[in-house]
Amino acid sequence: MLFRNEKFQKQFDLQGYVVIPFLNKEQVSDLREFFISTHLEIPDGFYSSTFNTDEAHKKSINQKIESMLGPGVADHFAEIKKLGGCFLNKQPGVKSEMTIHQDWTVVDEPNFDGVTIWIPLQDVNERNGAIQVIDGSHRFSDALRSPSLPDSFRDVQYLLRQDLKLLPMKAGEALIFSQALLHASPPNMEGESRIAVTYGLIDSRAQLMFYHGESGKVEQYYVDENFFQQYNTQIGQRPAFGDLQRTFDYDQHFISAAEYRCMKQNFLHKKSEAMYKMIPIFKDKSQQDFFEKEGYAVFSLLKDDEVKELKEFYESKHLNDERGFGFHISMDNTDKDMCREIRDKVWSIALPRLSEHLENFKPFVASYVVKEVNPKGVVPAHQDWSFADNEEQGYCSITCWITLVDTTLDNGEMGVIRGSHKFMQSHRPSPSPQCPVPLSDHMFSIFPYLHTLDMKAGEVLMFDNRTFHASPPNVSSQVRLAVGVGVTQQDAQLVHYYMKPDGTFKTMLRYNVDEDFYLKYDNASLSRMYDAKQLIEGYGTPTEVSYEFTKYTTDEMVDIIKASGNTFNIPMTEKLAKLFGNLTGLPKQEEPAQKLSEPVIEEPPVEKKAEYNWVDIRSFSEKYTLKNIAKEIKNRLVGA
Repeated sequence: MLFRNEKFQKQFDLQGYVVIPFLNKEQVSDLREFFISTHLEIPDGFYSSTFNTDEAHKKSINQKIESMLGPGVADHFAEIKKLGGCFLNKQPGVKSEMTIHQDWTVVDEPNFDGVTIWIPLQDVNERNGAIQVIDGSHRFSDALRSPSLPDSFRDVQYLLRQDLKLLPMKAGEALIFSQALLHASPPNMEGESRIAVTYGLIDSRAQLMFYHGESGKVEQYYVDENFFQQYNTQIGQRPAFGDLQRTFDYDQHFISAAEYRCMKQNFLHKKSEAMYKMIPIFKDKSQQDFFEKEGYAVFSLLKDDEVKELKEFYESKHLNDERGFGFHISMDNTDKDMCREIRDKVWSIALPRLSEHLENFKPFVASYVVKEVNPKGVVPAHQDWSFADNEEQGYCSITCWITLVDTTLDNGEMGVIRGSHKFMQSHRPSPSPQCPVPLSDHMFSIFPYLHTLDMKAGEVLMFDNRTFHASPPNVSSQVRLAVGVGVTQQDAQLVHYYMKPDGTFKTMLRYNVDEDFYLKYDNASLSRMYDAKQLIEGYGTPTEVSYEFTKYTTDEMVDIIKASGNTFNIPMTEKLAKLFGNLTGLPKQEEPAQKLSEPVIEEPPVEKKAEYNWVDIRSFSEKYTLKNIAKEIKNRLVGA
């Protein structure tokens, strides 16, 4: 293990980097002043102090950097070899851009990593040249890298640019990254120099090496820790020092778009597995294991008389589909006294039965869930709000969806995307439709892969609120009636994330709440409050949290869905085709020849200049109707 901290090591192994505090303000100021005083003239563009031919000058820089960084390096790393330090500067102007690249191969990868510590000496952002990275890319390829070998990623640069993630950092923070990580930085377009300090190291057990390519052959040299301080004045040439170990034939492989896509998919799968945790809540270990793997579980729960009692109670309340979408839940009703009465009634019947299967849990909400007879009543794939704090530590919120009637495709049965609770671990705020959500660009891609579930009255579908779930419309002759109960671990803190009403969609407001919060606030009221720029009242001062989520392309989303065991749901798509009328049904024996996920673009798409900008002001339910989904499925499958 390279890092002393196991958490940092795991993050480094997965993503290829970590960002941690490293230097204090005094150390940052000291290093800035030293650089400025020793570099009275700085070339335009990008400059490294290793470019200097004055060996005494480079030695003094290395000593200064060692005096500042050495103690922190010792604190964070165990047995290492130090490769020295230097300053990196970006002068203002477009010439200072650093294109996408990996650093040289200097150890036996992936058994060891060459490591760079990069520390900005001022705050950095997109304007002054912060570093950009591609998560997990340090494990994308085992191709050798040196200044005399061509870049194995040269043919997919347009794809790499789409995946770069900018890392804004504070002065003194350290980006510690594998030298195999794909990274870049935009030009410094601010009015002053962007100064950074960098420091290299490797595991003490690793042999430091260098590769030189020429005429289809590669020479491997064993070198010492001073090599890279000296070789920077001879870049691209055969080194004049180092021990030549072997010479071998080498034909550089250039990565294709399809290969790059596969590399990304493998990383995203590893990331989803690594990030997901769950504190057990089921009494039965086999149920717990299934739920953790698939994100849902189905089993018998209520007896016939209990189902009957809940149905009769529903009928006594005369709930209506006030918005005409064909789908509604009782907790959104404006009569909050009735909402409380319904919650208490459902809890009185459902919780004793849930206690037979669950342990150390608590409820926080309950509601009737109603899908009226309505051919427009499709519920598109979505995730539910975040209800429990610290999901990254294993807490989770679960919906217990208990059907009070037998459910089939005809009356809009529930469907899930298996394993999707692991796809993204971002917080899920209110309100809709204002908040951009991770699935908004993938509604039509996800829907055909729904794993729909025939259920009997009294059965429960329990699903993690991160699990993608949806349902087709109810085209039967009767209401599809269910109750939903929200539960979480007994000691979980209930929270609500509300998008900060500043119009930027970059910050959420996190409130600690109790179960009565959901009787006071619903999505409709929160939506009105957001538009009026109002904050939630009665729950103290909120904590501001950045709003970020994993962004997948359509192909990536479909690939990860299929990799989790989901298959194209032909019976459901055929039924949608018949409902819509002019959509040709799909063959029963196989997926469509033109799959949603299959096209691979080998060349960069031509960018077309938009003639005008159109802002879609339709609501969530207006955009994702049965008609729109059916049309889109038709367009994607048959090209019409």
